[in-house]
Amino acid sequence: MSRSCAITRLFAFLAVTTLFLHGSFPAYAKQSEETQHSVAATAENGMTLSYNVYAGGMRALQASLDLDMAQNDYRIGLDAKTQGLIGRLFPWEGRFTTRGSKNNMNMVPDEYYAVSVWKREERQTRMEFENGMMTARHRIDNGQKVTDDDFEEGMAKDALDMLTATVKLLQESDGNENCAGSVPVFDGRRRFNLHFRDAGTGIIHKNRYSIFHGAAVKCIIEVEPVMGFRDRDKRRGWMAVQNHTKERKKMPTFWLSRLTEDGPVVPVRMEISSEYGAVIAHLAAVQ
Repeated sequence: MSRSCAITRLFAFLAVTTLFLHGSFPAYAKQSEETQHSVAATAENGMTLSYNVYAGGMRALQASLDLDMAQNDYRIGLDAKTQGLIGRLFPWEGRFTTRGSKNNMNMVPDEYYAVSVWKREERQTRMEFENGMMTARHRIDNGQKVTDDDFEEGMAKDALDMLTATVKLLQESDGNENCAGSVPVFDGRRRFNLHFRDAGTGIIHKNRYSIFHGAAVKCIIEVEPVMGFRDRDKRRGWMAVQNHTKERKKMPTFWLSRLTEDGPVVPVRMEISSEYGAVIAHLAAVQ
């Protein structure tokens, strides 16, 4: 394989990887100056975490995650944007929000919203929930309005949106030795189980990319298709990444830890390995 072809394949690999990061919906958003060059995550105690994502050693992605966990309510907002050469080859920007109520670790979504642009194609998505179960999915695709509210039996029952599911699993991790857990997810078309699985512990060393130094739990992420998946769904997006890495016996991995003794569990690193190169997200700043 030529070097130019390998680089293009690596960028394609990163592009489909990012689909998992924002709940499978590419989205467009205008970001603030504070988050133009990083991924920011506001955790339960008010801290803001910034991440930089690299592919093959090159800066490739910026995004922001805002997490507002009030006593009885929560709001999660996620922005993402490709950078540099991958931004020119695979241009997209993203903003996603979900809000709901909470009681300790029990999170019940009320509404999920996304506005998306992928190569000039715009999409808006709004998902409504009642008592935590999705009741309707509204879409606007290039001006065409579509509403789905007649889901196959068993699709939506007890399932969360992707953002809520991910944060719920983070909350349930102890950040020291355990990250295992599973949550059902429904994205309006497909139902799947999101699994976190322990992969041991390790030490992350501070360097020019990452400010974090210390022990962290290695947590493997896996999506298990349940309903609504067509053959092509299993060959693209996150499933393509997952199948590719599973063949190499190097599944996508998050490193989780607490930044303070009583602080929340947060991702401090992400690693995805492929024959085209590595995709790594580093914790770059804490506010």
